[in-house]
Amino acid sequence: MNDELVNDGIINYSGNDNQEELQAERQECALRQCSHPQWHSETQLQQGHGAQIDDWFEYHAQTGMLSMADGVECAFAIVLCQTATLNSASCTALKKRQTLVISSGRVESYVKYKEVIFDLYHAGFDIFIMDHRGQGLSQRSSPNPMHGYIDDFQQYVDDLLCFVDEVVYQYCAQPLLLCHSMGSTIGALAILQRPQQFSKVVFSAPMFGLRVPLPIWLAHIVMKLGLLTSQLLGRPMYFIGQGDYAPVAFSQNRLMQSSLRYARFRESQQQYPETQLGGVTYQWIAAANIALARLHAQAVQLTLPVLCLSAQDDGVVDNQLQQTLVKQMPCAKWEVVDDARHEILFEKDAIRNPALTTLVRFLQDK
Repeated sequence: MNDELVNDGIINYSGNDNQEELQAERQECALRQCSHPQWHSETQLQQGHGAQIDDWFEYHAQTGMLSMADGVECAFAIVLCQTATLNSASCTALKKRQTLVISSGRVESYVKYKEVIFDLYHAGFDIFIMDHRGQGLSQRSSPNPMHGYIDDFQQYVDDLLCFVDEVVYQYCAQPLLLCHSMGSTIGALAILQRPQQFSKVVFSAPMFGLRVPLPIWLAHIVMKLGLLTSQLLGRPMYFIGQGDYAPVAFSQNRLMQSSLRYARFRESQQQYPETQLGGVTYQWIAAANIALARLHAQAVQLTLPVLCLSAQDDGVVDNQLQQTLVKQMPCAKWEVVDDARHEILFEKDAIRNPALTTLVRFLQDK
């Protein structure tokens, strides 16, 4: 653990100082990396292993708050497999580990990603993940903490790059990047801003186009009226049909088909009520449209190796616009994940496991 980070109070270390236990964990980490990863299963969740993953995360994760240039505090978590006290064989294995930054989707928090982090950690990655401003455990940007609100997606981009500069860079100068949904828009814009910052990127069900529940002409009118009304009132307003957090029954959800993983997601929002978030505001949609227009105009400049995993049954983002954008990227591969809904990494095992294997092979391929 970096002493400067601890001394400056940026990271609140939540690990265990028992050296024998730490050494045993590091040995296990190195040995598991040498074998093909066995992804955590729904059967294990059904048997109560979810609580064990929660305990594992609490034991190993280093968490903290990072202050951005404008004073907004963003929460983050790190899970590292450190090399100190390892024997030579284990050190050789650990040298093969890679650093992975995760840019999550709208509404999400790192507490939702515990199972994903557990699997990727044991597949050979040290994990860095930050909650975007205005959601998760990070500071809210609107007077109503339920608002999905942002003035400019550049704020998200600046936050992500600040996280890389202030935290990730001390461990790796050019990490890998895994993005989901809205996090893909943020990640892609960050890559355009710093083309050499990341070595590879995986986009999971990327938000490269919004699904609009209205005819385009009507949506434009609604947006103009909504933004004008919001400006006159001096406060953000929900887009038509949006509102405060209200959990959706599994049978009605559009995100995933795993009832066990969906239950864990909703349970985490009850355990951490500060992560609950409502719908999007007019300001968020306006900012997203500007960001996406820029992304579509500059996609050809995104030249690093790209893997895009597209959910076949995605009811959240526009897959046609997604494919159009990815086709402009010179080194991109677009793969459809059959039968998957939007949350590919939280899907049922038959969908999730092959997707995890595909993205890990892509990231680890030299």
